[in-house]
Amino acid sequence: MNALMIAGIEIHQDQDGRFSLNDFHRAAGGEKRHAPNEWMRIGQAKELAEEIGKAGIPGLRTARGGRAPGTYACKELVYAYAMWVSPVFSLHVIRTFDTVAANDRSIPQEKRLPVAADNLDAAKRIAESFGLEGNQALLSANSMVRSAIGIDLMEMAGVKRLVNESQELNYTPTELGAKFGMSAVSMNKLLADCGLQHQVLYKSGKKRWEVTPDGKLFAVITDTGKKHSDGKPVQQILWKESVQEMLARLADQLRSGLPAVIAGGFTR
Repeated sequence: MNALMIAGIEIHQDQDGRFSLNDFHRAAGGEKRHAPNEWMRIGQAKELAEEIGKAGIPGLRTARGGRAPGTYACKELVYAYAMWVSPVFSLHVIRTFDTVAANDRSIPQEKRLPVAADNLDAAKRIAESFGLEGNQALLSANSMVRSAIGIDLMEMAGVKRLVNESQELNYTPTELGAKFGMSAVSMNKLLADCGLQHQVLYKSGKKRWEVTPDGKLFAVITDTGKKHSDGKPVQQILWKESVQEMLARLADQLRSGLPAVIAGGFTR
């Protein structure tokens, strides 16, 4: 069976094909009252596990060590646990199992890789149409393929992470400020003093930071997923780690009252 994904949580399996109830618990919201050990205390759960165990393979197993500790259960017990959590969660779990099973049946084993590769190409074009590039487009495409046909190409290739193309981290003003021992407000002011950004009035009483032409060399502008009242996405400016050396130099120059030399040889 292809990997199960419930509410964005991957459901792991043990060597006998049982499913991690701990993963299902996280997918259900992680409330303490829905913990697998709470469910296993009820008589119905114990009776069902005992009845399934009569077939020879225990339907329930607790792994206390190793790389993936937790409670693992067969599909029938998973259904029972999901119904105990809530009817809505149970329906979500059943439909997910049915979808994965349908994918397994519809794609013959020998065609799974070429079908997934074709889907990856299409998904990557979709990701690029939304403005994603490079690794972000590949990660998005792999996620779409996994959701659509249940095949994780990165996992099949043994790839756990992608090397960042620029080999640079990006920081929020808060994160960047922490490196200089200052607040986000002070860091934004320093970035402005250095000529990398400036504030603009975009509507009555509302200001925002915008990157200057000199700042574009060091800035990454992202859409956050939140929206303004007019429906436009809320954007956030992130700063590349390569800006740190220049900021440190400019901060010293500003403190000493010397002209600040910024990217491209301009002075402020």
